[in-house]
Parts: sequence; C-alpha cells; structure tokens
Amino acid sequence: MKVLCFGSMNIDESYLMDHFVRPGETQSALKCTRSLGGKGFNQALAIAKAGGEVIMAGCIGRDGYDFKKALEQYHCTTQFIREVNAPTGHAFIQVAGGENAIVINHGANHAITDAFIDEVLSVMHAGDMILLQNEINNVDKIIKKAHERKLKIIFNAAPMHETVLDYPLDVIDLLVVNVREAQALTNNPTSLEKLMNALETKFMHQDILLTVGGQGSYYLSEGKRKYVAALSCHVVDTTGAGDTYIGYYLASLMANKSIEEAMQIASLAAACTCEKSGASSAIPTKDELKKAYIIRQAINLPVFEGKSVTYHKGEFDKNIPHFDEATKDYVYRFYKLGLFDEDYYKHFKKMGVKAIEDMDLLECVTMLTFYMREERVHTALMAHAIENGKFKAIADRLQELIRLEVAHD
Repeated sequence: MKVLCFGSMNIDESYLMDHFVRPGETQSALKCTRSLGGKGFNQALAIAKAGGEVIMAGCIGRDGYDFKKALEQYHCTTQFIREVNAPTGHAFIQVAGGENAIVINHGANHAITDAFIDEVLSVMHAGDMILLQNEINNVDKIIKKAHERKLKIIFNAAPMHETVLDYPLDVIDLLVVNVREAQALTNNPTSLEKLMNALETKFMHQDILLTVGGQGSYYLSEGKRKYVAALSCHVVDTTGAGDTYIGYYLASLMANKSIEEAMQIASLAAACTCEKSGASSAIPTKDELKKAYIIRQAINLPVFEGKSVTYHKGEFDKNIPHFDEATKDYVYRFYKLGLFDEDYYKHFKKMGVKAIEDMDLLECVTMLTFYMREERVHTALMAHAIENGKFKAIADRLQELIRLEVAHD
C-alpha cells in the first residue's frame, strides 16, 4: 500500500522571539532560520523518514527545487511536484516560549488545477491512501475525485477556516484534528469529553484522530475510544510536531502496526520533533527514533532508579553482575543501534579504573556493550566474569539475537 500526499510546500522563515510581536511593536529576532516546510511537505517527509512509501504532489515556483531534492533523499516519489509560474509558498513563523504563530503566503500552493488533480489520481488504485491538508486550493474537488476512485481519504483539517465546513467530509475515512480545529467543526464545546461526544455525533461514519498536545491523543471509531498519553520532552519548538505525528502514524499503519502502536510511535516522533528547532529538519529518521526510544527506555527502567546491582559469586570468587530480562533487552538494543559509537570508549576508559564491585548497573551495561562491540572477551578486568556465569550467558544470548535478526533481514 502507498500513500499520496497532495499538499503544500512552503519556504519557512522562522524567527526565534523573546515574545510574540504585539500590534505596533518592532522587535529584533533572537535567531532567524530558513528551511523547507508546508504541511504537505512535512507530512510526506515524515512518512518517508519513517520508511513508508509516499508520493508527493503539489506545486512550487522556480525557487522550490530543494523540495524535490529533500524528498528524494528519503525515497519519496516526486514526479507530481510541478513548477508553475508563481512563487513558492512562504510561511513566516514566530517562535516564542516553545509556541509558534504563523503567517502564510500561499503562492504556488493555490495553482492546483482540475487537470492536474486528474493526472495525479490516475496512478492511484482502490484502497490506496490519500493524505490531504488545507493549505492548497481545490481540496473539495480532490476529496470528491479520490472518493470516486475508492481511495482511503485522510484529511487533516489544518489550517482550519470556514470553507472546510463546505467540504464533502462525509466521504472521508479518517479526520485528523487538534482541539481548536475540532471545536471549529463542532460549535466549540468547552470540555474535552463534550468535544469528543460532538465529534462522534457529527462524524459517526468516520474515524477520528484527535490530538490534544501535552495531554496525548485519542482515536474515536464506532463508539470506541483509544487513548495514548503524550511523552514528556524538553520543548524547544512545536512547529511541525503535528505533521510528524500524522506522518509517523500513517507509516506505522502501513507497516502493519496496530492503531495503539501507531499512536505510540507517532507520539514519540512528535516529542522528538519538539526537542529541536525548525519543522522538516526536526523530523526524526526511523533510526533516530529507535535511538530515542531506547534512551527513554533506559531512563525509565525501574532497575536504573537508584537500585544497586545484584551479584553472584563466580569462579575464582569473582563477583558477577546479574541482569534481568528487561536489562538484557536494553543491552542488546544499545549494541544493535550503536548508541555508543561516539563516546562509548570514553565511558569505558573512565570505568577501567574501577573494580567491577564498584560499578552501578548502567556502568555494567556500558562495559558489556564495549566488550561486545570490540569483540574482546578476554580482557583482564572482566575476563572471569565474562568467561564464566551469567555475564557470558548474556553475551551469548545477545549474539544469538543479533544473528537471528540479521538472518531475518
């Protein structure tokens, strides 16, 4: 299954501010960056970075070549990115306190013609997905024609304005909205519970993905609800976090993940995006997301919360650290993903002066990872611990897991 992302491409001018500019005020930016963005581009890039098969369709001006280049780097199909006689869309973004305020000049994004719509949709087949946002023109016509071709229609009602109410929303399959967009579609219910009830009443034949920022996200379908909490993160810039969520959610479904798993993966990807400046540049790759997941696992493993290491006596009366199953998996993932590629040797050297009895659990994990990476199992410091007892058994088991995964790939 593939997904067609028919949407916008904007050149983003982002200004880091002490506070949002007030009427009549002139304020100097703390920092200014220029990057590629637009909801269509961001969501397509997120799908591609997550490993999904995606086609990007939309219009750019002469200054928009970099959009193709960036998408093709992640194997996105770009044959339907068309250059037109109009400037590429621009977005002017203020970022202050982790929040953003955006002004958009549509430019080429509003050059979508009926003929272009027909050409793009001609390569899609029944059951394929089409992802739409609200930053291009003729969205209503695209929805109607996609429905005629029996495509699965995912519509992100952003940015929200009154024209959305006139779209044929009764034929879409999945509506993706945040709280403000949902309120605009349902006459502004005040509480979250009332808002979800109103969405379920108005869109009783559609599935709904409702994102509520730091509170998490909800999936509403046929009277049933699924909830996934948001992940804590150090917020630098929320620009693009919603687009990242949508892209990773769809890519996860394409990879046969369950809805709950897709929501969890999307939540982590969105959190990672918030921890960096910019929009598309902050979207994590699949490998970066894996590393972030393992790091979060490490932080949250109960055995790391100030608990001491348990030991068993091995041969030569040596203390051998005991790892439980969760920690074994953690060590394996560290090894597999190469999280110590840059500094694991530095950590090893610091620990090299310690006796094994003085190491905490994370230091033991680091030490084992070092030996596995270096393929050194006879070094003096831990030779007996590795050659005998549970430490050796763990290393053997992890190597077996690696061989099985390589064989599977």
